[in-house]
Formats: sequence, structure tokens, C-alpha cells
Amino acid sequence: MGGYMNRDKKLRNSELFEEVSFNADDRHQVHTVLKERKVRRNVFGKGKRALVPVIIGIMILCAGIYLPSNPVLALSKLPFFESIFQFFGDSGLKDATKENKQNVQHQKSEDGMSMEIQEAVYDGKRLSISYVIKSEKPIKNYTSRMVNFYIPFDGFQKGGYISNDQFKQVSDHEVIGYSTFTSESEMPNDIMVDFVYKGTTDYTSDKQKEFKFLFEVPIKKTTKIDTVVFNKKKSFGEEELKLKQISLSPISTVINLQYKAPYQNNPDDVAMSIRLLDQDNRIIKEVPNRIGWFGTQIKENNRWYTLKETNILFEPLDKEIEEIKIQLFKNENQLDILTDTKVKLIALPEAKNQLLNLGERGTMKITDIKQEEDSAVIRYEYNSSFAFYYNLSPLVLKSADGNWHHGIEMERKYLGNETYMVEELFLDLPKDKLEVRYLQEKAPELIEELEIKVSSDEIKNGIKVQ
Repeated sequence: MGGYMNRDKKLRNSELFEEVSFNADDRHQVHTVLKERKVRRNVFGKGKRALVPVIIGIMILCAGIYLPSNPVLALSKLPFFESIFQFFGDSGLKDATKENKQNVQHQKSEDGMSMEIQEAVYDGKRLSISYVIKSEKPIKNYTSRMVNFYIPFDGFQKGGYISNDQFKQVSDHEVIGYSTFTSESEMPNDIMVDFVYKGTTDYTSDKQKEFKFLFEVPIKKTTKIDTVVFNKKKSFGEEELKLKQISLSPISTVINLQYKAPYQNNPDDVAMSIRLLDQDNRIIKEVPNRIGWFGTQIKENNRWYTLKETNILFEPLDKEIEEIKIQLFKNENQLDILTDTKVKLIALPEAKNQLLNLGERGTMKITDIKQEEDSAVIRYEYNSSFAFYYNLSPLVLKSADGNWHHGIEMERKYLGNETYMVEELFLDLPKDKLEVRYLQEKAPELIEELEIKVSSDEIKNGIKVQ
């Protein structure tokens, strides 16, 4: 039962900014080098590590010993590489300890192409597996639809799905990535996964030979997850938001929600999203794993309603979090939003210290720019009631050839009053004619009446699923 779950994927908002291939190996190794670890714990007292930046100039100077002609590339040659997860994984993957990871070394090769499965983390709810693809010929037009995995259990696949696989083009000949599988119900301790790569070096060319590498990968549960049952409801008119459960592990926090509203003929016109805030209104980062709402229709008191449910992944919770607030947003009409969006461009040097208007989404002010030959570290102040909506950064660079360049977040500090100081690293940049591309957009609708609050004590002392 089941099948490969990436078939007929729809484009998500979070994929709109994935048009450019980046040197992910360089970028994320630099990111790793520029961070050092400190230990912190989540609300259950489990170990968790966070990354903090160190001085970039010192690292570049040291890296020059290895490859002085290119400081950024030289940084990537330093012996700090630990895993693909730490290259560009979400915070739960970056902080996974050796005890929380499983090495699943599998490799296959054919006619100058090879694929290697490297590591996995699995807590019973979420499974992530990393991989490397290499080719003697240049890899062109790679897409995550070429990679998928499937758990062959009767009746099980219905409750699980893959969403938003992450990959980066390291070079013309190499791609690294990881795929994530999540389930509404907890999975067994030991599972067998069929992991498949099906594609070509250039999937748009009919002349390219197709390859199919199929791996049977045994996976063991690497960390425990605690699931706390809730029955918290908030109503507004005929709408209702219900918190059903929260699952926590060193890998992630999973929020299970149910939403009920009167049935409409055009439910797809409304795009809903959820965000988490702590007691200080700091945004708790969402794992880049966009999961949709799965709905059905029910009849109550001679009226039809749409009943939707979702599992949304966020970063692991820290012990400093005393309360989380669950908020529901709506974009009533996607077409109107796109129509009303204005694209703005300003030369990068001119953007420094200017207050850039993001429309109803707030403001952005670039406070510092440190440029190297083909890279830049940009620090900016971001004030917004809708900060990082859909996990998107407001900062995008546009080069003279029309390509968009996106940074890797090195540091995010909450200053209070809906203001963040953010530092991003950009690699593979042209030498000149860079512009800041930003949008003036309409804001989504926040349904304040449906906000649900949960204290850390409720999480600690709640009813656990056995």
C-alpha cells in the first residue's frame, strides 16, 4: 500500500525562492565553522546544542593556510565537517548528537554516477535521511522529485508523507540533501525503508540515460519522543481551532492541530499557516518541512463543515520557554496578494542604513555589509508583526544576470518589540552590480480570537501517550 509520495507535488510558498543553485558545500561548511556549540536543554531536560557565531575574520585568516586564493572555499576545507545535517539541516538536525543519529552507509554506482545514503535520525514521528549524489557528467536541473523514500507497511503509508525535501547543489558534479518523512501516528522502533533515486544528469534531456538506485535501509529509533495529549479549543463565530497533542524530542516539536469551519465551495482559496511564539513574542523557528492541511467534510446539526488537520514541525523547545502561543493566519486570496505585491530594487551599497519599507510586512534596515571576493556577510534589523512568514527571509540579492541569491542565516537575535537582528552569509556572488530585492506586500490575516496558549508546566505535567 502507499507509493512514492512526492508524485504530483504542488509548489509551496517556501519553494518560490529556490530558483538558484548555490555552492551548498562551501556555504554550510562556512556556516558550521562560524559557529561554536554550547549546551542547552529543552522543556523535558533533554540535551540540546545551539550554535553561536565566532569571528569571521579570524577563521578566514586561518583558512588561508589551506587555500589562500579563495578564503570562503578555504574555510570549507577546515576539518570541521560533521554531517550533511550540520551543513544545512534545521536546528533539530544540526543539534543531533551521536546518540541521536544512525550511520546508514549505503552506496551504489552506475556509468559514472553514484549515490550514497549517509545518516538518519528517527524518533518515531519523524525520519530524516541524508544523501550525496555524484556524477562524472555535470548534473543539470536537479530536482528533489528525483529522490523519495517509502515505508512498506500495510495500512501505514496513509498516515505518513514526505514534504519539502532539502537539497543543495555543491558543484556541477555533486548534490547533497536530506529527505524527511513524518507520520500522524508513532511508527515502530525498527523499520525498513525503501530509498530511491530516479533521474538523469539532465532530466530535461531525452538523450540522457535514466538511473534508478534503490536502497533497502534498516532504521532504528535513535531518540525518544514524548507526546502530550491536549483538548484545548478556541472558537470564533463558527470557526474552531483545537490543539490535540504536542510531541517533543531532541529532533523537533510537532504540533497537531484541528481546524473546523463552515463548508465553502472554494476552500483552496484560503491558505492557512501556523506560527509559535514564546512568552516574549519571539518566533519559535519552524522546521523547513511544509506540511499541508488534510481535510474532510462533516455534518453537524444539519450543517456541513470542513474539518482540517495538520502536523507542523518546529525546532526543539528550550527550558527558557515558559509558554507557547499558537497563532492561526489566513491569506484569503492568493491572487490578490500577488497582484498587490510590489517588487523593489536598490543597489546593495546604497541600501546600507536605509529603512526599507516592506509594506504591511514591516521594515528592514541593513546595518552592516562585509564583502569578500565572492561572498558577503550582511547584518540587518528586521521589524515585523509577521516576521519570517513561511520561514522566508526578507533579504534577497539580485545580480546583473537576473539571478536571485539567498543567504544562510548565521545568527538571529530577538531584540523585543517584534524586532530581530539577523546576520546572513551569501556565497557565490558576482563582484559587482548587486541589488537588494525586497517586496512590499499585504499582510496575512491573524485570527487573534483563535490563539491557543500552552504553558511549559502543562507540557511537563500533561497526559503522556504510552
